Amino acid sequence: MCTTGFFRLGPDDYLLFKNKDFGRESFDDRLVLEPDVFGVEGITTWAGTDPDLDRFSGFSIGANSSGLLVCDSNVRTLDDHANYDDLVEIALREGTDVLSGVAAVERAVAARPYLWGNLVLIDRHGQAAIEVRSRRTAVLWPDRPTARSNHHTELGVHPENDDRLTTLDRIASAQERLDRATLLEDILELLRSHDQGDTGVCNHQGYSTVYSYVLRHRAGSTTLLVSRGRPCEASALMELELPIGPAWSPDAADDFLAAYPSDRVPVA
Repeated sequence: MCTTGFFRLGPDDYLLFKNKDFGRESFDDRLVLEPDVFGVEGITTWAGTDPDLDRFSGFSIGANSSGLLVCDSNVRTLDDHANYDDLVEIALREGTDVLSGVAAVERAVAARPYLWGNLVLIDRHGQAAIEVRSRRTAVLWPDRPTARSNHHTELGVHPENDDRLTTLDRIASAQERLDRATLLEDILELLRSHDQGDTGVCNHQGYSTVYSYVLRHRAGSTTLLVSRGRPCEASALMELELPIGPAWSPDAADDFLAAYPSDRVPVA
């Protein structure tokens, strides 16, 4: 189902985090890596049990060379709606900051209906959360660290949302931990947490946590902390510098893709 959020460690030190929950206990990411954008591809078949039927589109989390970080989480799946993961990619390809990223998402949603979802965006100067509901958006501008899960807080909880059991508890526990956080380790502990037992932010039942991510932008450079599998069972997150912007080179991109914890052939 996914728990996401953003946090600032300093004036030019900020991060975005996500636990990816999935319909099976193991999953391999597929990546897009270009000189100015990085994305972990989104998947429309997140509840599927057969890897051969996986259908990818958009980004579930990513960053661009302007220092914009964006990710999403599911709220409700409907027929004849575009994937909210496409909106993350749109924000990163068309936006250079949170304001222009939000505007790009609003234009896209006005043009066609999208699956219901939550997006979070952060850059050096600001942060936002966007609730997407078919052709509607609600933009929130929090002035503090903020967590999101799998329901809409502004547009309201719908009785037919895909997760009606764990989302309220997860956002409450994640927000409580964020409110106390001061260090990167506090964010990593949040991703490993089990405040509701097996259905905590680190999920072991129903939709299992298959990846954890922290994108951190600091002093002009973006790094990715990533682990595959349940984060409470991982020995450590792998730290990789994103080879985008000034850090881009074909060799750096090849090294990043080779080190990334996935057996799926990446898209370069």
